[in-house]
Amino acid sequence: MNWNLVTGCNNFNYFFMKTLKIFFSGLMLAAAMLQGCKKDDIDPFSGVPAINFQQLDDSKRVISSLQYSFMTNPSNDYIQEVTVKIMGDTVNYDRHFNVEVVKDPETTAPDNLYQVIGGIVKAGEFTGKLSVKLLNSAALSSSNVALKLRIVDSEDFRAGNLEYREFTIRWTNQIVVPNPWSYFQYFFTTRGSTAAYRIILQTTGLTKFTVTEFRAVGNDGAIALGTKFGDYVMQWNKDHPGNRLKHDDGTLAGQDIVPLYYTHSKYD
Repeated sequence: MNWNLVTGCNNFNYFFMKTLKIFFSGLMLAAAMLQGCKKDDIDPFSGVPAINFQQLDDSKRVISSLQYSFMTNPSNDYIQEVTVKIMGDTVNYDRHFNVEVVKDPETTAPDNLYQVIGGIVKAGEFTGKLSVKLLNSAALSSSNVALKLRIVDSEDFRAGNLEYREFTIRWTNQIVVPNPWSYFQYFFTTRGSTAAYRIILQTTGLTKFTVTEFRAVGNDGAIALGTKFGDYVMQWNKDHPGNRLKHDDGTLAGQDIVPLYYTHSKYD
């Protein structure tokens, strides 16, 4: 064999083997780096379901606050429950979630007026409850207080979407007018007011009248309740012609309270 040919083959083999070694070394290094990145990027909560506040109003819309009144509650405490919903699967045991009190200007309730009992999602359920004990005081007869709460990570759940992590509870000993008025349309020809709602409490005992309460009494029962309210208003106005019952706030402030139903044979 020609010497140059042998030398050329030897050089080719040398560079080929060197190139092959560099290629495999680079491949192993890239694999090692990729593996390292995968370990560093692991989310410690990747297998933990999330949880959000999911309290709904009468129209089935998600709300971020609610208000309670001790006006019709003879006791000095009340357990307020707030609904939560999980993002994940159910399990066959009870799970717990944590909240913290947000100490910002929105939280005005002193520590001695509330107790955060805790949050639980029962076995097999997609929704759970946060329970908070609210306490009454003489100061609440002329004011209201607020408690802002935020979901935080726990052993069973991580905090969910940012916009659904916080919820505010307000309470007072004053009359809280329902909003929206919903099925209170059986009592007025127009929108109500605090004065009108006070008469509703006095004549019917209703603190709310949503579709749930309406279905319980039916259309005739609702008209009967509306008639109780209406007869009271009509009788008052008959006995006090110079001091007729009027709306005290809202868009109808200063106008007469006009009932939708009353005993026509008695007052017409």
